[in-house]
Amino acid sequence: MAGFQVSTYGRFWVSTEGWNARGLHRILIAVVLAASSGTAVAQDIFLQSRHPASKRMAVLDDDGRTAFLYLTQAANRKPVKDAVVYSRVPPVDAVDWARIKQTGETPQLSKAVASSSAVIAVPKTTEFTFRWSADGHSVAVLRNGVPLAFVSMQERFGFSKAVAIASPLANPWDQARYVALFGK
Repeated sequence: MAGFQVSTYGRFWVSTEGWNARGLHRILIAVVLAASSGTAVAQDIFLQSRHPASKRMAVLDDDGRTAFLYLTQAANRKPVKDAVVYSRVPPVDAVDWARIKQTGETPQLSKAVASSSAVIAVPKTTEFTFRWSADGHSVAVLRNGVPLAFVSMQERFGFSKAVAIASPLANPWDQARYVALFGK
């Protein structure tokens, strides 16, 4: 696939005092995009693709527990849209949003939000690809050719097969919107 790059990265500590957790996570993704080192991390998945026309980047970031799809701004690689893609671990009873805000950790799926297909316990990097809309302002992540999630500049939140009800992590899957954006 043209423009498709695979890279992995190491974790680092950043003070989260005064930061919004989702905003901090987006900033960390931007830093990682700007400074991908190629250093292997055992279980994390980090894939990225750049659309030639829009100059936006798509990122699949799996931290070993939860995977998110990000779509960046064109000029500075700052993530502006996101959607949860899957969880490697069973959904938690409840999400502690206050703790996440303090620590900057990636939110996990809760039992109240997760769909029956949310957990992918042992994903492999080679199973995933991106599908771009023609204009490069929307992108989907596919596993073995099957779409799991997508984000679009036209929509406030992304869409994911990992969620059963709307939440800050994504909207439930919408096949009609997917077909309108990607044609398949």
